[in-house]
Amino acid sequence: MSLTQREAFARLMEHMCRHDGGSGHGYSQANRMGDGTVEWVDLGDGVKVSVAGGDRDCSSAVVTCLRAVGVDTYGATYTGNMREELLRTGLFAWHPMGDGYVAQRGDIYLNERHHTAVCTCAGPDTLAQFSRSETGGITGREGDQDGHESNIRSYYSYPWDGKLAWLGDGKALGGTVSDVADMTDPDLGDTRYWGRKFTRALQGQRGTTVDGIVSGQCERWLDHMPAIDRSTLDLSGRGSMVIGSCQRLWGVEDDEIYGEQSIKAHQRWLKANGYDPGEVDGYHGCSTNQAMAKALKDGAYRG
Repeated sequence: MSLTQREAFARLMEHMCRHDGGSGHGYSQANRMGDGTVEWVDLGDGVKVSVAGGDRDCSSAVVTCLRAVGVDTYGATYTGNMREELLRTGLFAWHPMGDGYVAQRGDIYLNERHHTAVCTCAGPDTLAQFSRSETGGITGREGDQDGHESNIRSYYSYPWDGKLAWLGDGKALGGTVSDVADMTDPDLGDTRYWGRKFTRALQGQRGTTVDGIVSGQCERWLDHMPAIDRSTLDLSGRGSMVIGSCQRLWGVEDDEIYGEQSIKAHQRWLKANGYDPGEVDGYHGCSTNQAMAKALKDGAYRG
């Protein structure tokens, strides 16, 4: 019997939550997309997948595991957009809590503001999740230091808003399913997403303070940044030196806020310099980020 995407996803989440110790997968919001290494995981039934090594938070664990088994997760990056973006796949239906639907293996529980977990067993209901670092906070040493940063436990009410339920089992998998092996860079991590490693590289090339944080950005523009990790953004609205410096490079007003017009200017600048960001649409998605990664590797932001 072929391994389906649904079952492969559940097995991979179980692996991520049980692969403990210093070489395993712990909890981090600061380094939630991995450490720039690649781990190959044998899921059984002749299927191997690749995932980024290192830590996750609750939502990045779910998204990266789905991508690893061949699901296009579109712009899903955090709990606040997972419902909308994963429904676009056509693989899931939304069931609000209390509608009578009983979660099955591989279904995703979601609190759209704070947390997500994966059902690994329908009876009794068990959840695979990334919970907190060994410090009790949002980051710590790489790996699961105490066996509880990522965990599989009996069902509890977070409370959840609802469940993203598989409509079927997805497609059958066979052989090697490669997701991140060709998209992971040791200096930048997963090149589809702008995280703190991207910010540090950009700050270094623009000669500003190197701290991995894009300060002073506006929450109103978050929907235009589906491929920018929220762990690298400060949303105080005061502006950022590195964004202002880049705006001068891109030839747009240097108000230090990365909004729609600045994203378009960035995309035009990438295109003019031989890096294809896809459509110039004012949305910093994965294709824009992969073009940005190539420009960073070439040192193009030094101007």
